[in-house]
Amino acid sequence: MDEVIIERRQEDRRQEDRRRYERRKFERRADIRKKNQEAIREQMEKYHVLLKDIKDAYFEVDVQGNFVVVNSAMCHALGYGPEELIGTKYWALMDKEVSRQLRQAVEDLHQKDLPINLLDMVAFRKDGTRIIYEAIVTVIKETDGVVVGFRGVGRDVTRRRHMEAELMKKNREIEEKTREIQAALSQLEKAHEDLKTSQLKILQQEKMASIGQLAAGVAHELNNPMSFVSSNLGTLDKYVSCFADFIRVQTESLESLADGAIRREVDQKRQELKLDHILADTKVLLRESRDGVERVKKIVRELNSFSRMDDEEYRKADIHECIESAVTIVWNQLKYKTTLKKEYGELPPATCYPRQINQVFVNLLMNAANSIADQGIITIRTRHQDGMIWMEVSDTGVGIPRQNLSRIFEPFFTTKKAGEGTGLGLSITYEIVQRHRGDITVQSEVGRGTTFTITIPVV
Repeated sequence: MDEVIIERRQEDRRQEDRRRYERRKFERRADIRKKNQEAIREQMEKYHVLLKDIKDAYFEVDVQGNFVVVNSAMCHALGYGPEELIGTKYWALMDKEVSRQLRQAVEDLHQKDLPINLLDMVAFRKDGTRIIYEAIVTVIKETDGVVVGFRGVGRDVTRRRHMEAELMKKNREIEEKTREIQAALSQLEKAHEDLKTSQLKILQQEKMASIGQLAAGVAHELNNPMSFVSSNLGTLDKYVSCFADFIRVQTESLESLADGAIRREVDQKRQELKLDHILADTKVLLRESRDGVERVKKIVRELNSFSRMDDEEYRKADIHECIESAVTIVWNQLKYKTTLKKEYGELPPATCYPRQINQVFVNLLMNAANSIADQGIITIRTRHQDGMIWMEVSDTGVGIPRQNLSRIFEPFFTTKKAGEGTGLGLSITYEIVQRHRGDITVQSEVGRGTTFTITIPVV
């Protein structure tokens, strides 16, 4: 009996201990809960103070689309009081398209816990005014990952967007004006190019006419004296032949005389006067003089050919004759410091302006000669290939610097000193080649020489 009583008292004591333990545990939990509530209240107070003070609009929306938190900046921007916004569907304040985009963005954020930058969220104030907001939206999740809504921070960019739209409009107007100005500049450039081309043609015509007049005058002035010089040389040749015949007959007659003293005296006088040498040398002198006269006549013919205006007719011509004519014109500039090589191929007759082809080779040969300081080689090559006539003028001169290669055909561009060149030679050459529907290219290496290649079709 005593044992039962003792056991019962021990059990009561254990139950009392458990009750005291549970009470203390409950009291500790209550204290923790109270402290947590105090901390949460303090945090919420700080949170609301922060939301109240920030200038950007802040809002929170639950899963049904109701506003549950809005700050004063949000209320001020929309013109509503907080009691009017809390519980209101957010899409009631937004443009339909923007509302649809926002819903889709929030749905996407269910799978991606990332912020999304939504530009141009269009909303309406209480007075119906349309405003544009730029907002960053994120979803709100519980600790277990369940989405309970979303929050956003936005800034009124209506004025900025209007300014941007106005700026874009101004930019478009400026771009349109710029295009108009560029079109006008293009027309001016084209007019300038046409003017330069016309000026080049006029200068070419004037230059060709001046050269033609000069060549015709020189040819005329040379032709008259050379005519009587040639005639006189022919007559003199006949006279010398007569003298030679007379001296021969006289010599034969003297040899038949019996008086040897007279023969010796005549032979001595003949040797003193060197008549035999004079007769032989006179023949040589006359032959060389007549050759010189023929060369002068050839130059006169070339000058006449160069000066004839009827050569402007578009007609068939031998390109090699045109080249030879040009060589004759400039030979005096070439012969003292250049060795001229000719590598001619078989060429068919080509329909062209022969006098202008002459001018092309005069210009190229003069340039080649000017590029050679002391002694050098100029080579002229021709060939016929694929219906085109190829002509090359190569020299071993100083060459053309790379930076000048793109400008050598420009009118008035020259590297010569003032007064030594007009800068028109190659531009005229280019114009003539273009007129023949051909092409001209140049290859040059400083210190090694230059090669101009011309191609024109065989018409």
